[in-house]
Amino acid sequence: MEELPQPLIKLLEVLERFGAKAYLIGARALIMYGVLSRTTKDVDIMITIEDIRVLRDELTKELRKKGFNVQWRAWGLLVRDKETGLEIDINTPMLILDEEFERRSKTIARNLYLPSLEDLIVTKLMSLERKDYEDIKEIFKIYRKIDFEYLCRRIVQANLKREFNRIAGRLKVRKC
Repeated sequence: MEELPQPLIKLLEVLERFGAKAYLIGARALIMYGVLSRTTKDVDIMITIEDIRVLRDELTKELRKKGFNVQWRAWGLLVRDKETGLEIDINTPMLILDEEFERRSKTIARNLYLPSLEDLIVTKLMSLERKDYEDIKEIFKIYRKIDFEYLCRRIVQANLKREFNRIAGRLKVRKC
């Protein structure tokens, strides 16, 4: 496992004080699964804090005290470490963050977890930028043991069946 960047460790300590968990999503999560070998300039996480007031006021204040610049975005917070310049995208909880999501995730360190590949596919479908399509393609190229029953259930819950089936047709994998 690659070593966690110091700014991420610092951020996890702040989240821990709020009783929050963080889930590594995006390219770094896929790198941990061995799906991608490319580098990424940022870290994408999804956190369990649902109360917008806590995010907006208390968490923002604590992160700034720890040396982060904090900017609000539609999906959550963009946090940049002043010392290293590392950017961390903090996503607010998505529809799929529930007990089953948590149970299928693996502990990376402290309060940082790695979601299942199936749940990572769903997070990629939610944003579906060009690189997300490429990442989904790489997952299906490398992994043959995708739990399609679980994946399809999550895709339907997130209302992404049409998007997934279109991609599945192009990739020649099972549709939902």
